[in-house]
Amino acid sequence: MDWLTRLAWILNLVVLLVSARDYDFGVDVISLTRRQDPNAPIVVGRLPSASNGSTPLRLEIRNVKADKYRWDLYILALSMFQAVSQDDPLSYYQVAGEQSVPAQAARTFCGQEDDFVSQQELHKLAGAIADMFSNATERSLYKQAASDFRIPYWDWASPAPEGQSHFPDVFWNSTMIQYGPNGVQVIRNPLYSYSFHPLDGDALIWPPLRSWNETKRAPNTEISQVEPPSMNDQVSAALLARLPEIQQRLYILFSSYHEFDSFSNKNYASLQNLSHLDSIEAVHDVIHIYGGSRGHMTYVPLSSFDPLFFLHHAMTDRLISMWQLLNPSAWMTPQISGETTYTALKGTMQNSSTPLTPFMSSADGTFWDSDMSRTTEVFGYAYGDTSYLPGHSESPRNKLIRKINRWLGQNSPAMVRIKSQAQQRRPSGVWKGSAGVKGSQPSLKVDASDVADDHYTEWIANVHVNHGALDGSFSIYLFAGKPPDDVGTWAFAPNLMGSVGIFTMSGMGGHQSKMSGTVPLTMALMRLADLGAIRDIEANSVVAFLQSRLHFRVASIDNKEVDPSLVAGLFIGISSTRVKLPKSESEFPEWGQPMLRSVLWE
Repeated sequence: MDWLTRLAWILNLVVLLVSARDYDFGVDVISLTRRQDPNAPIVVGRLPSASNGSTPLRLEIRNVKADKYRWDLYILALSMFQAVSQDDPLSYYQVAGEQSVPAQAARTFCGQEDDFVSQQELHKLAGAIADMFSNATERSLYKQAASDFRIPYWDWASPAPEGQSHFPDVFWNSTMIQYGPNGVQVIRNPLYSYSFHPLDGDALIWPPLRSWNETKRAPNTEISQVEPPSMNDQVSAALLARLPEIQQRLYILFSSYHEFDSFSNKNYASLQNLSHLDSIEAVHDVIHIYGGSRGHMTYVPLSSFDPLFFLHHAMTDRLISMWQLLNPSAWMTPQISGETTYTALKGTMQNSSTPLTPFMSSADGTFWDSDMSRTTEVFGYAYGDTSYLPGHSESPRNKLIRKINRWLGQNSPAMVRIKSQAQQRRPSGVWKGSAGVKGSQPSLKVDASDVADDHYTEWIANVHVNHGALDGSFSIYLFAGKPPDDVGTWAFAPNLMGSVGIFTMSGMGGHQSKMSGTVPLTMALMRLADLGAIRDIEANSVVAFLQSRLHFRVASIDNKEVDPSLVAGLFIGISSTRVKLPKSESEFPEWGQPMLRSVLWE
């Protein structure tokens, strides 16, 4: 970049920093948001029902954007929330700090509870803002929107609508034009970043992040080390590239994981020496690593300051709710904590009645526990995917299975095979379908041996490492052949078969505590078979191919190659599983027991 371009960017940044502010409501926001009794305990309660008595739904961010009154209240409430003094226990800063390094008391490491505390505060502020509109008709419309206000989620497991960016453009711009009770104003976009006021560099630990006045995503430090811009286009491209992997992993979790402990967290499987090594937590980690792309979301203790954090965790909460509908009797079993939190040491025995400190359910000091918070309805919100709708003859569970097969199954070999078989009965004999990402899915010919007796073979790379294996998060990439020389291109390499992101930091769980994740390989192998690089996806062909052609590499969050011998506890093994095809879209495939076929590293 030439010096004139750099100078223009710096001058533009100065103008924005001077002019962009939170929305000015024309009232004393401090007095409006201050708690009446600062010494009273902070209680996490149930949000009120909507005006018609129903439980309001959390909506996808784009659906909220399409509703003027919901959207205005969301942006205005978030702007006010972020403006609250950082000393206030219910400020954005301290609610985010429940998970982050500036936490001023011994607090647990948790995300979904922080997400609800944020929702509770935003709901309160949305109601207060709705009352500020002077026009009676307008005020009534905003109060109606406030009555069922719930924070949105971003559906990072679905492709964007036609013509839109994968990472929604509402996150991209540092400023926005916003209407409110005090008129139209140009304000700082509260979804673009959180602006520290003041910045406590000592608390934020990591250079250069500790010197930045606002949260960043994919910070371009080539332009400026002092206050680099967030490159949200890079975030969008990186997450879009991960979409097929995310869909495959979620489909496997929904269709074959039936124990809550193995589904829910990345510590349980390796601790119990299980063969199923993925989890919703491990998939959730992908959004942290690439949503941050060396910005705040990539660092475990800083991630919750990014406004994306709360929409991401609402999405994770939605996926957990879906899994619970599919597995209603599954619940957590007592186990030893695999990592140290702010209120519990590694090795502590925990169960479903262990207090979820510091979140109180009542003013008498009773804390929430997992049994008390097993459903979202307890907190006063739901999701459209799991809610019962009167007038529908199909059960909610069957309806959800059909949805998942259509949504995530488009990147699953099982559903691809069903559609292929249907097409093969026609004269063409080949199904030309889409995997949900334009241009990502070639024609897939189906060899008879691949689907003998209505079964096929699923291939998965299983990864586990020690907690804090490196000083920060990192990714493991698997390639068909040698990877490109430029580490920064690995995530987009044409011969990339898949990747797993490890979201961690030193000191999280001790050197012997492990975390795990997986890389589904079958769709990549099917594409290679279609190109003639491999005969089929059965054991003899695949094992020989993997032994001769499969390469893996480790990359740190700053795109530097890491010697795998430096990654403590690293294990990479390839397993296969025979899978019985479903007979219709209202069924899931049936999974057999995995068999270890090859070890790449241990």
